[in-house]
Amino acid sequence: MENTYFDVVIGEMKSFLDENSFVEKDGVFENNTKSLKVEFDSENTLYKLYIADITDGATGEYTLTSSYLFDESSNKNDAVCVGIDFVDSAKKALGVKENKKRISATELPTASAGKINSDTLTAKLLANYPELKDTYKEYVDTKGKFLPLDFGTTYFVPEIRKTLDENNKKAVKKLMDMFADIFVAGDRASVNLVIALLTSAIGKSADRFKAAADKLEDCPLLIDAVNQEIAVASKNRKLQKAIKFEA
Repeated sequence: MENTYFDVVIGEMKSFLDENSFVEKDGVFENNTKSLKVEFDSENTLYKLYIADITDGATGEYTLTSSYLFDESSNKNDAVCVGIDFVDSAKKALGVKENKKRISATELPTASAGKINSDTLTAKLLANYPELKDTYKEYVDTKGKFLPLDFGTTYFVPEIRKTLDENNKKAVKKLMDMFADIFVAGDRASVNLVIALLTSAIGKSADRFKAAADKLEDCPLLIDAVNQEIAVASKNRKLQKAIKFEA
């Protein structure tokens, strides 16, 4: 497979590399203590992140720190996700701690009347989990953009799992009714996001699936779609990575 999105991956990592004083030379990024390189394995269609220690000016052995499946169906948005994943992996490997940011002026998304999209879903989920409102603002400030799937699977999904695990009937009903409304009347992006978030949250848990299904009796098409997506995700590594599915 031809590697056409390499620059997109590196571009998504640029802010992190600049902030940590990495300088590029011949495709390798180095600062005083670490050497980092990204490669594309065309045979296995994998992006790979390697990191090595630098001691007294000498570069040690490179270790595969993270890999991301990127096949013929992948696109530019997937390449952005590769960059985000590699930055997160590099931060952990380098011991980079996130600085607490002041509350920004970033506006929260709103649920506009007559327009049901990913912003509508995000706004409703933030209303349901208000403790994530500041997290949303910090996320947008850090990345300079909002990526609904990445944010949703990283921050909303753990909260959705808690709601399903606790199985408070009213709380689950409220959440499932919201998802059903978006599923029925939303645009394609918001419908796909609903399915992805529920699939990620439920995973292979029979208890979570039952908790959700019991409150989706009036919207059987949604739980059927989630069930089908769970079956696909159980066998698809790329999808597991994209939606943080617990196989």
